[in-house]
Amino acid sequence: PEAFLQEAQVMKKLRHEKLVQLYAVVSEEPIYIVTEFMGQGSLLECLKGEFGALLRLPQLVDFASQIASGMAYVERMNYVHRDLRAANILVGD
Repeated sequence: PEAFLQEAQVMKKLRHEKLVQLYAVVSEEPIYIVTEFMGQGSLLECLKGEFGALLRLPQLVDFASQIASGMAYVERMNYVHRDLRAANILVGD
């Protein structure tokens, strides 16, 4: 729980259009966070589904650019993601 709460504290500090917005943290058991709704789920789910089969190179490059933009902001704020992968990238509508 301690590491989870520390991660939530970092999320509260980071504000960028390409990062999921943190709205609230419940620090009593059961501990959970409330974030912006990302209707498409993870990038991994999207790529494996019907949507992924329709993607073309320009759209994939755009995804990569958006991810890079968010991660560049995280780095400018002196943080490191440490677990960047498709399953941990959420896709909005």
